[in-house]
Amino acid sequence: MELAKKFMTEKAEKLNGQAAMLGMFALLGAYYFTGQILPGIF
Repeated sequence: MELAKKFMTEKAEKLNGQAAMLGMFALLGAYYFTGQILPGIF
């Protein structure tokens, strides 16, 4: 349990949230410009 507390810091959680939001904006941008959810696949 101590090992999990060492890695799950507030800074790590914030960075994970920012990475998730960046991914969502990337998906929205790709859909907006190409009309496909995954360009070249769907």
